[in-house]
Amino acid sequence: MFQAAVIGLGKIGLTFDIPFQGRAHSHSMAYLLHPEIELAAAVGRRQAQAEQLAKAAPETKFYLDSELSAMLSQQPLDLISICTPPTVRYELLQTVLEQSSSRLIFLEKPVANSVEEAERIMSLCEQHSDRTVVVNLSRRWSEGAMQVRKAVSNGTYGKVKKIHLRYSRGIYNTGSHLFDMVRYLAGAIEDVQVVERVATNLDAVEDWTYSFFFTADGGSITGYAEAFDDRLYNLFDIVLYLEKGVMEMVKGGDEIRYSATEPHPVQPGIRQLVHERTETGMLSKSSNMQNAVDHLVHILQAGVEPMCSLADGMDPLYVAEALNQSYASGKSVRVRCR
Repeated sequence: MFQAAVIGLGKIGLTFDIPFQGRAHSHSMAYLLHPEIELAAAVGRRQAQAEQLAKAAPETKFYLDSELSAMLSQQPLDLISICTPPTVRYELLQTVLEQSSSRLIFLEKPVANSVEEAERIMSLCEQHSDRTVVVNLSRRWSEGAMQVRKAVSNGTYGKVKKIHLRYSRGIYNTGSHLFDMVRYLAGAIEDVQVVERVATNLDAVEDWTYSFFFTADGGSITGYAEAFDDRLYNLFDIVLYLEKGVMEMVKGGDEIRYSATEPHPVQPGIRQLVHERTETGMLSKSSNMQNAVDHLVHILQAGVEPMCSLADGMDPLYVAEALNQSYASGKSVRVRCR
């Protein structure tokens, strides 16, 4: 049995699963449900969280955050989840790496509040190269995303040529997942040119929402991200235009539409798109969090490469930085080299 601990017992750490609805949405519950993991300890900020934890996991030892060092010295851990706000991320990660022998760190996104701090975290982790850091950009663990990625990798519809994105909630909130999905499915975003800034609810926290052109995968892919006001409706759609078809991830990834090409019935030498199939209910097929924990166990057992590395986790911050610079300058901006 692998020994795990969760640091941070907020929503993603624990309370998304209080009450439990049958599928894991938090780190704590995903560990509790996995047959190869024992949730040995958890760290929270308030005594009330101890009571919540006791209802879900009565055998898990609770520590206050002031007792973190004691927890790390007392518990022989293989795996630690860090689910705290990014404002205290560097110091916490430093403590975990220096005071624990845990082989694997599962880090909630965003990696940090700024590119500068994320780079400090990268430098810190390079000093502990015997550890593996996995970032929870959760859409990577969805069955739908893995299915589309496989179709792209296998060349089922040829190479990706263009991408159309539709989103509605900020370059840090929704954008972190959106930019990561482009990287995961087709290749990293490399250049951006902002067209407009669209007002949303997240303007209040200066998480701006932009429509913008972009290139990806060495310039072989061009794309357009279209921003919408979330006060009208929420959007998270990804459309991949390939050489021999189209794949559309819509309704937040719950529905995937596949189209292939065939000869046009009346225009010789021309091909047309034809709908092949639509798969629905993708988000209910499995738990993203449980899929992630399955992958963590595979890393511990077989030493496989992480599906979402620290470099992957930093990438959305670099894209957001370039977008803010493009909006300020009115020019195309190259995303910083990763």
